[in-house]
Amino acid sequence: MPPPLRSLSTAALALLTAARSRSKSKPSYIGTLKKLSKASTATEHATSSSSSCVRPLTGLPISLLDDNNLGVLLEDDDLEKIVALLLWMSQDFHPKLLLQEIHHAVLDAVIKCADAVTGGTFGLLHTASVAKLSQLINIMLLHKDGTAKDPNETLAFMRSCSTVRDEQIYPYNATERVELDENEVSSCYQRFGRNLIKQKLLPHQKKDKRYWLRNKFDGDTHLSGFQRSFVDSMLRKALGDKKVAMLIWQHGLPRLADLPFTAGPTSFKGQVLDIGMLQSSLNDCMQWFTSLANDIVTHQSQEGFDLQLSASSRDPQEQQRQQTRREALQKARDALRLGATLAKQRDKGKRTYHDMDDAEQKTLEDYETGTTKTAKLDVSTPRMQPFRCKLQIND
Repeated sequence: MPPPLRSLSTAALALLTAARSRSKSKPSYIGTLKKLSKASTATEHATSSSSSCVRPLTGLPISLLDDNNLGVLLEDDDLEKIVALLLWMSQDFHPKLLLQEIHHAVLDAVIKCADAVTGGTFGLLHTASVAKLSQLINIMLLHKDGTAKDPNETLAFMRSCSTVRDEQIYPYNATERVELDENEVSSCYQRFGRNLIKQKLLPHQKKDKRYWLRNKFDGDTHLSGFQRSFVDSMLRKALGDKKVAMLIWQHGLPRLADLPFTAGPTSFKGQVLDIGMLQSSLNDCMQWFTSLANDIVTHQSQEGFDLQLSASSRDPQEQQRQQTRREALQKARDALRLGATLAKQRDKGKRTYHDMDDAEQKTLEDYETGTTKTAKLDVSTPRMQPFRCKLQIND
């Protein structure tokens, strides 16, 4: 009698936890992909063998994944986590589809993404992007100690982000995906942030005036700098990075994450939840997460990103350097304001250059020669471009 089937979410979480706990050296990304191309054949061999105590491509003990229908796993820890994520998000197709069918479809989606280097439709996950996506998955689905979170809570959080977006696009009465512009995404962030503060504060935080929302007029969506820091922290804790939410607001959820939210157990907007629907949804989901990871890495490669990261460091030496920088910045700002005032007084005839003392003359000269402005720029952190994801939508 065959062993009872385990849920896909359980298998995915076991795979994810095991991948994080292992401490072996990682094979190369390309080397892993070459082995992936033989996944279907290897799966049949793996499922028919009862003597091996580990899976053929991962080395994971069978005791961790004892469902014989799960088949072949990957060797690369980061890619294993991507497969785990896709398995978890595909669980609504079971039991209509066999677990082995779903697992094959997940592997095919990963292979298709990798084949982009030879002309496929999906963007290639670069090495840094794979690592970034792995980091996001860790935070989304695992606690700091490596134990599994309830993935349904993560999915519920993603959908709550999507609900704010739906309210934003409601006036459009859109029947297809709509890309929101920077101002609309910013509005989603502010409204979602205010909802978080209203609903998620602890008792002691509710007494702290810094969390109190401004309500100067009907529809006020203002968030203070302190409140934005709190919202950003909550987004990172739930989704791994604030930019996951930004992508949801810009383009919407991947279709695979939207299925159980809008459909019954066997259909989605009139379409049957069959293998074809699973494959297209997986490809859409892989494209969504690939674009996310690649664009996060691109965004973080901007000039000045490291400086902004250093500004929030908790290292005592770095904090001291940042304090010195902020003091120099404030001094330069004060000098600019004083220089502008002195120039205005001179131009209006209220004071002549010779009426000023030596310090004021020096301040005016530095202002007019651009020395003060240069000094301010030297200690300023560059303004970062807002995060935007170049997701190609193929509905």
